[in-house]
Amino acid sequence: MNKFLDKRVKAPSRNQHSEEKEPGVAFGFLNECAACWNALDEARRKLRRSLMYSYGDQWGDLVTDPDTLAQITEGELIKKNGKVPLKNNMIAPILSNVEGQLRQNLMRPVCVARDQSEGRVGEMMSIAIEYVHDINEMEEVDADSMRMLLNGGMTAQRVEYGMNRSKDKQDVWVYPVNPSRLFFNTNLEDVRMWDLTCIGELFDLPLDEVLAHFGKTPQQKERIRNIYHAVDVQTYGTRAMQGDEARSLSFYTASHSNLCRVILGWKLETRDAYLWNDPLRGTWGYVPYDKENRKKFDDENARRRKEALEGKGEMLKVKGESGDVKGESSNVVSDDDLLLIEYEFATERFWYYRYMSPYGDILQEGRSPYWHGEHNYVLHLYPLVQGRLGNFVEQFIDQQRAINRTATLIDFIRGTSSKGVLVVDDDAFESMSREEVIDEYVRYNGVLFVKLKPGQSIDGVVRQYNSGAAVAGDFELLNLQLRLINEISGVNSAMQGQSPHSGTPASLYAQQVHNSSLNLKGLFDGFRTFRRRRDAKVMKTLQQYYTEARYIDLAGTQYSEEAKWYDPQKVQDSELDITISEGYNTPAYQMLANDFLMELFRANALDVKTMLENSSYPFATKILEAIKRNEEAVAKGEALQGIPPELMAQLQAQGGNSIAGATDEAAQPALDTAASVAKPGTGVPQSVMQ
Repeated sequence: MNKFLDKRVKAPSRNQHSEEKEPGVAFGFLNECAACWNALDEARRKLRRSLMYSYGDQWGDLVTDPDTLAQITEGELIKKNGKVPLKNNMIAPILSNVEGQLRQNLMRPVCVARDQSEGRVGEMMSIAIEYVHDINEMEEVDADSMRMLLNGGMTAQRVEYGMNRSKDKQDVWVYPVNPSRLFFNTNLEDVRMWDLTCIGELFDLPLDEVLAHFGKTPQQKERIRNIYHAVDVQTYGTRAMQGDEARSLSFYTASHSNLCRVILGWKLETRDAYLWNDPLRGTWGYVPYDKENRKKFDDENARRRKEALEGKGEMLKVKGESGDVKGESSNVVSDDDLLLIEYEFATERFWYYRYMSPYGDILQEGRSPYWHGEHNYVLHLYPLVQGRLGNFVEQFIDQQRAINRTATLIDFIRGTSSKGVLVVDDDAFESMSREEVIDEYVRYNGVLFVKLKPGQSIDGVVRQYNSGAAVAGDFELLNLQLRLINEISGVNSAMQGQSPHSGTPASLYAQQVHNSSLNLKGLFDGFRTFRRRRDAKVMKTLQQYYTEARYIDLAGTQYSEEAKWYDPQKVQDSELDITISEGYNTPAYQMLANDFLMELFRANALDVKTMLENSSYPFATKILEAIKRNEEAVAKGEALQGIPPELMAQLQAQGGNSIAGATDEAAQPALDTAASVAKPGTGVPQSVMQ
């Protein structure tokens, strides 16, 4: 539920009027939202089918029973025919590999101030966004959004400010949006979502939560109870955690009888307005198109003309050094020489939200309360080609079906074929009964007494048959489908980390891994753009609602101490851009950074303190604490304490290896420096004292 409706949160105004009306009804807008929801029915069906093949029953497609003409699943039809519906899920490992690549290549937002003199402000905002990532557990949120993007081709997140009861904290929160509950205008063709005009979401909430969010007065609470009077407050046990709610969602009915359906809709609306520009103050905006606002502009311009005329007249009384006085006709000032308010008729477009019941009752409505003036959703569709939405999984569902069919067919043939069938000439065993022949044939060291006819061989009397050659071609078909599904998905054996064939050069294998990653570059770059737009909205929300100074110490040691003090006055008045760069906590980045810092330290370009502050060695923080204690001791004239013996033992045991994989040679200078700090007689290194 959107937290910006919490009226206890007061955001500072920035020449933005948030209009809020008395609760009423909005049948027209409700029907418009329902039309958007119904238009996305095919996209939701594809999402459900992709999820079914990725994580559910791969024989769940409906088919017609030829006997009863009823709709049953493919699995039920196969069982009815006496077969076993086998599944070999090859889609789940592919999705797990893509998710693993996303988690491995962690990215972090970096804010850059447009004014180079305000570099500290960009650094300050970068720390604040990383703090929001930390409290929102963005790694898990982004991984879930990627799963939805792979299966449905669409993903969305919601950025809000308010109270989170799970965290018992009031802050900026990012919520993943279930695509099955999402709706938007379906005439989208711009991959940047610039042609989005309507977006919303369906919520199913307990009655108490609806009352807490929207019942601000006793009268409003009574009105809400009357709206949802048919809701059953009791909870009934159902088949939980199986995804049944997402499969059976409807626009007007809640997923459970004890929940209340609340519909949130955002729409880009229009109104007649005056577009005004004040060059004197450097401001502009829209105001309603009425006589009162026009009179205000005219009165202000008349005041400015009067002040300018009076000031100009006094200045024109004396002309030059001769003291000649200018005539009365000169006391005329042209409007072109004045900084007057300019205004004209225009059509204003603005985002407007409504919370509605399924009956059209408005629970709350108003203009966007955010400084960015938009809705609080971030939507990403991929791939979107000429208005058609696809998804990653549906590209190889047919190959998955072929694999399952081939495996089931092989199993069926194996089950119905002869396996060691014994054919016996009954006339050749005159002295033995049939039961004795069977017992002797299967017994260890058994003996059969056979009377062969002239010209008859033993193969003509006793012979065993095995029909295994009938499925040889099916195994080739199965291997073909397994190879095709990897090629179509772009996640081949090299990307999955499987062992290469013997004799494969290392350079060739590395090239195969690199080339296979190019197949998913469009997917990851598009998702990175989605995250950048999300973080930009987070940044604007932070600028608006972080109104008090605070100390944020969650971003690590690569930021300065000054930047960790968030100053809202500096941030709110700055224009910031946001970029996404490779995260400092990836193993490759850590190893590269540690090696680079060590080279600078060896060249005496850095002192040990600077090197440790910017490195990712596991022992760097403790060594820095020891150095600071020694600095304080030197300043007070006390004896040096050095590094604790247990830490030195740990360093020697580790051999100086860092988490990032630094070599012993690269880490040895740090150990030597640590040892010099630890010895009581050596004191603090000279570079540190400087």
